[in-house]
Amino acid sequence: MQARSVFTAVALVAGLSAFAAPLTPPAPQRFRITSTNHQVVDLSAFSQPEQVTHIVTSAYVSLTSTDSAGGRAVKMTIDSVHLDTLAGDAPITQANFDSLRGTVATAWVAANGAIQNAKGEGDRGPQAVALLNDLFPKVTPRAKVGDKWTDTTETTGMGAGILANASIRRVTNWAVSGEETVAGTKARKVDGAYSQSITGSMESPQGTLTVDGTGTGTANYSIAADGRMLKGTTLLNLQIAVSIPQAPEPIPVTGTLNSTITALR
Repeated sequence: MQARSVFTAVALVAGLSAFAAPLTPPAPQRFRITSTNHQVVDLSAFSQPEQVTHIVTSAYVSLTSTDSAGGRAVKMTIDSVHLDTLAGDAPITQANFDSLRGTVATAWVAANGAIQNAKGEGDRGPQAVALLNDLFPKVTPRAKVGDKWTDTTETTGMGAGILANASIRRVTNWAVSGEETVAGTKARKVDGAYSQSITGSMESPQGTLTVDGTGTGTANYSIAADGRMLKGTTLLNLQIAVSIPQAPEPIPVTGTLNSTITALR
């Protein structure tokens, strides 16, 4: 298998899935997510140097919700994703991100904040579902300063390529650490630290590619009393190993994704 094909299979290992935000209110909301994705592929198994890629993107997503008995139906639309900066040899262009425009994911959010029955539309639906799942961590509206809880989620799909259908199990420790005022609005500071396991596979002309790895990260949000997320930051570190038929040993891939979330309305 050519090194470029290996890189393509694991490119954007973090994708958009690292973005996480708390419960949205009934009114429509729009967010800008600025993400910096740094990835290193160790190709020493092919007697080649490592491939390093550094990507900066700006994504815009819209959220709408409809209240119902015991929860609410939510819909997320990816309005656009812009490639701001690309450094490295990755075969990635703006067209890769344009294909995400208009992708929709829907789900049901229970009264306790748990998201259920998430579904995506079209070929890029799994990526939208991964994003939607991260938009709704299990944070109850009544959570107050000093409260702590643990949330365990099991989802399918993370980013693109070999991780598009990967199974992810994440355990997050949450805490409401304090209060602050953001743009004149009082908000709770919600902090999270998590670890996750990642397993998956993908068929290719060269055979079955498999991936196994772990991830750790943090999330920090400011949440208004009505559930609006006013600002947030996330950090995800990934360490995965990709196995392919032609390689004598698994190919190590590391990735770091930093995201800054801004509520536009």
